[in-house]
Amino acid sequence: MLDQLASDAAVTLLNRLLARERWARDRLAPFAGRSARIECGPFVVQFGVGDGGMLATAGAAADVTISMDAASLPQALLEPRAVLRNVRLAGDAEFAQALSYVLQNLRPEPEEELSRFIGDAAAQRMVGFLRAAFAQAQDAGARLATTAADYFIAENPLLVARKEADSFARDVAALRDDVERLGKRIDNLKTVVPR
Repeated sequence: MLDQLASDAAVTLLNRLLARERWARDRLAPFAGRSARIECGPFVVQFGVGDGGMLATAGAAADVTISMDAASLPQALLEPRAVLRNVRLAGDAEFAQALSYVLQNLRPEPEEELSRFIGDAAAQRMVGFLRAAFAQAQDAGARLATTAADYFIAENPLLVARKEADSFARDVAALRDDVERLGKRIDNLKTVVPR
C-alpha cells in the first residue's frame, strides 16, 4: 500500500513536470507501454510510459529498474540532481538512458507549485529562504570540517596533512624503485662474478 501511494504521488509530480516540458514527453513517447521501477531506500515507485510520453502507475514487471541512494533524498529537495549521482540501472539500456536523461534534466519549480497555495510573492520568499538556509548549512558544514581538520593536523596531530601524505607516498615509491634497481644490480653482479 505504501509503495502504491508513493507511486501515485511520484507519477502525479512527474506528470506535472512533464506537462510543462514538451521535449521530455517527446523523449519518452517512443517507449510507450514500457514500465520502470525506482527503488530508493524503503520506497519503491513503479510507473509506465503512456501515449504522448506521460506517465501512469503500473504494476507489471518492470523493463528497467533504477536503484538510488536513500541518503541523497533530503538534498534532492533543493538540488534534484543529487539523487542521480549514485544510481544503478538494470534492464532495457535504451529505455533506461532516455528515462535517466529526462529525470536529470527536468527542472522542478517549487515556487510555481507552492504559489498555487500561498501566492507568488510568498512562494518566492519561502523557497528563497529555504535555499539560503540550505546554502548556509552547507557553508557551515564545510567550515566545521576545515576547522576540525586543521585542529587534528596542526594543533593535536592525529591526522597527516594531504601534502605530507602525498610527499610520503612519493618517497616510498622512490625507495621501492631504488630497492628494485639495487636488487637487479646485485643479481647482475652475481652472474658476472663467479663464486
